[in-house]
Amino acid sequence: MLGILLIFNACTMPGGNQNISKIRLSIQNTLPLPRKKVPIVLTGAQLRKVSPDFTFKAYSVVSGKAPREVMVPSQADDLDYDGELDQLCFLLDLEPEQTKEISILYDPDVKATLTLDINKQTRAAIFPELNVVAAVESNLIAYLLKPNGAFIAYGKKRAELFSVDTMFQPELDYGRPLSPELRHHFENNGITLSQQVQIEIERAEQKWIVRDLEKQEIYFIRKSHNIETGLEQEATTEGQLDIVQSVGLSLNALLKTETSEMVPLNRSEGLIGCGGIALWHKGKEEMIPLPTEGDYVRILADGSIRSIVQRILPEWKIQDKTHRLTLTTFIYGDNPWIEHHIHIDGNLTTDYAIATGIPHLNEAYGEDRKQGWIWSWGTDPSDIDTLGVALIAPTHREVHDTRIIADYKGTESSLVPVILTPDAEGRLNYRTFAIWGGGIDGIETETEFAEHVQITTTALRTPPHIKFLPKEEEK
Repeated sequence: MLGILLIFNACTMPGGNQNISKIRLSIQNTLPLPRKKVPIVLTGAQLRKVSPDFTFKAYSVVSGKAPREVMVPSQADDLDYDGELDQLCFLLDLEPEQTKEISILYDPDVKATLTLDINKQTRAAIFPELNVVAAVESNLIAYLLKPNGAFIAYGKKRAELFSVDTMFQPELDYGRPLSPELRHHFENNGITLSQQVQIEIERAEQKWIVRDLEKQEIYFIRKSHNIETGLEQEATTEGQLDIVQSVGLSLNALLKTETSEMVPLNRSEGLIGCGGIALWHKGKEEMIPLPTEGDYVRILADGSIRSIVQRILPEWKIQDKTHRLTLTTFIYGDNPWIEHHIHIDGNLTTDYAIATGIPHLNEAYGEDRKQGWIWSWGTDPSDIDTLGVALIAPTHREVHDTRIIADYKGTESSLVPVILTPDAEGRLNYRTFAIWGGGIDGIETETEFAEHVQITTTALRTPPHIKFLPKEEEK
């Protein structure tokens, strides 16, 4: 309802204010690379510095200029857990070196908080039945946080719908409206598309996304993969286009005795799993698990585009000192990665650091200590589908003493360990992700995955440039 008022009326909001308050900003992709579903995060303090009367009670984010503004799904969260919303987040698609104008519309006179929860793509939850501290998921992947600090990744099996001939590929490559013939194939398989269908090219000549905006359904089209040769079929001669669908949010499937929807991607859990944390003793070169008692967990966000889980150890005893550990984990819609923010209150002694890492998949491995990434490539535990896992750590050595190590001395043989030392304020952050061939975002070759890690690292180190624009003259 709020979106309709903002986008179509563009003149009035709940509360009867005839003049919409607006914060304008430009967001520029400075890279010559396309960027999909980039999280843009703005704090309430930043927004109130531009507009002191800004409020999260009634707001909407739109892209473009009136009268052709397009609504951008967004959410506001309370990250410091004081009962007040303090951070705005939305996801943005940016073409190479593209600049988009974004407007945040709000009504400072509204008293009640109004929220929109459109096409929910993330979830955070607590499942004591699974013997986990908490769980987070996007529409692409799920991660479970174990009491000892390990993270366990679960792939989401794609739902195979039907296949069509590659004769339809040109209309996908050129972003044309779906032909009646292609729509007929959907209808023959029990799927009726609305007239508001949007085509996105995920990877030229190979992967496309079909979004039914009216029904809020998403379908994925992939060129058939030749298992025997490992090569994509030639579009002009043979092969098919496979139409698949994500199983969506599906954490509850793990509560079943058996489920084919969720597939564990860790061969063994250990103390780290996929991007978990443990204490690292430098002298002994050994990992020490987190205490499994005395901690507590809170869900900071369970939103449509972002979910956040926070685990706190208020009294973490290391030698003769007591520390407070706060581990905050973020996951975003349409993204396979999770981001960890760690804060240790009270500096660790020089004998200790934080250990994390990724599974060693035994087929291929790569690292770049200067850029701060490490990856491993192979297959899932069933040895059927491809699997790539990666970790990207900060490398600003004037702040962080970060080491990525390739030797496995004193650690589990299936783990590629990464040792991180918090900065002077006791903080560090890093990102981990797993991309599974059995899911909708699967990658088929080691080379492609290595390129994806490099591109992801470059994008992470070069965030979009955000600039607040002058207010428009009142009309």
